[in-house]
Order: sequence, then structure tokens, then C-alpha cells
Amino acid sequence: MREFVHPAWEDNIRAFESLFLDGLGVRFLDHPTISGTMVMTDRKAAAAEWKFVKDWRPAETVREYLGGGLSVEFLEGKQRVATAMNSVNHLYHLGRFELFLGRPIEDVRTVVEFGGGYGNMARLFCNFGSLRQYVIIDLPLFCCLQYVYLSATSKDVGVHLVDSPDAGIRAGAVNLLPLQFLDDAEPEGELFLSTWALSECPATAYSHIRGRGWFGADELLIGFNDLWKPWDTGEFVGSLGETFLRVATEPLPFLPGNHYIHAAGKRTPPGRW
Repeated sequence: MREFVHPAWEDNIRAFESLFLDGLGVRFLDHPTISGTMVMTDRKAAAAEWKFVKDWRPAETVREYLGGGLSVEFLEGKQRVATAMNSVNHLYHLGRFELFLGRPIEDVRTVVEFGGGYGNMARLFCNFGSLRQYVIIDLPLFCCLQYVYLSATSKDVGVHLVDSPDAGIRAGAVNLLPLQFLDDAEPEGELFLSTWALSECPATAYSHIRGRGWFGADELLIGFNDLWKPWDTGEFVGSLGETFLRVATEPLPFLPGNHYIHAAGKRTPPGRW
């Protein structure tokens, strides 16, 4: 899967392999590679995000979204801090996108996520209570990590690891799709979501995903760093304007050099009403 892996990530992958080989425990968020690549650790940015999130939904709802499905081990000590900061970070992304979208993010029933970290964004969508189908496309090793985490934490939603070319996507579940089976599957979703993962891939991976038409999505939420991305932002936004009625970039004021790309509303293809 080298065409999907940035060379800078190869050392991280080896570190993840050792995590599994040495025994994956419930406190895996303490692992330095996971906390350094999959967890929001900027406390100043986290505080700014929390100011937004606590006003975004009633306090009881926010608490349920943040903590729903988690065992005691995720709600104490360092693990609690990491879990809370990362979940607030993810809710912030979704809340900002909701402002662009113009309707509650909970109304989104089907999602395709490229690069799912350890599965926390999917857990939040499970906690929304209206999810019909979720697909995470990722490297096999990370799909295994997501399987462990989501099997223990996803509320009332099954977890399906696609483990063969003919396994297919399962309705009503969080589907974990390893990249080697991507061309054998037909993931579809209302929302295509990738918070920094797609921007950290080589250009071949970006071109492949773009060539799949964003898996039929009517809306896009993509986060990226200006200095680490395989696309020209102007060209990318312009091309999205040919497919979507509304396209916008939005800076993250407390994370300089980082932006969202938001898109919504499919244009009607020529010749169709």
C-alpha cells in the first residue's frame, strides 16, 4: 500500500506494529505514537474549541456525545484528558461544518471517512443515535485498532471488519475497510470526511480518492495543513466548484496554517433535470 503512505509515516507504522505485538491494552492512548499522531494535544487550541462546543449543544447532550460508550478506563487519569480533548476536537470540526451545512450534523446518516485514527469520530456519530452506515477507509493495521476500540465503545451499532474482497459493506454498521479491498468494495455516504489524513497522503492516494467521486457524497469536510498537502488548494477548490453548489475554505484561527475545505449540494449533471 505504499502509494497510500507518505514516507514520513513509515516509522509511525512500525511503532504501531510493535504496539500490537507487545500487547494492546485499554490505555493505548498513552502510547507516544498514538498520542502524537491521533490525539489533539494542544491545550490552548483545545480550550478555544471547548468554548465553541459547550455552546453548540445543551450540556447534557455534549456530555453524552463525549462520554457515551466509554469504559471507566477512558474516563480517568491521563486517558480521560486525552479522550476529552480529542472528542472536543472532533465535535468542533463537526460543529464548524454544521454552520456551513445549514442543518444539524446529526441529520447525516451515512458517512465515508478516509483515515479514521483509532475510531473516535465514528464513535461520536454512533452517539448521535441516527447513524445508518459508516465506512472508515484505512491501512489494515489501523483498521485493526479501530475494530478493537469501536467494538468496545460504539453504542447500539455493529462493527464490521471487511476481511476479504467479497465481504462487502454492511448496512447498519461501522465498516472498517482496509485499503487493499477498496477497489473491491463500493462504499457510499452522504458525507465524505477526512480530517488531515488525506492531506498527509501522497498525491497518488489523493488522485485515487478524487477519482472515485468522493464515493457519491453530497457533502465534504476535509481538514489540511497548508504546508503538508498533495494538492494545489486553488485548483482543488475550483474543481469542487464544478461538482458542488457551495464550496468554501475556512481557517482554524487557533491552529495557524490549517484550513477546512467544505462542500455541499451536488450540481445536476448536464442533460439531466
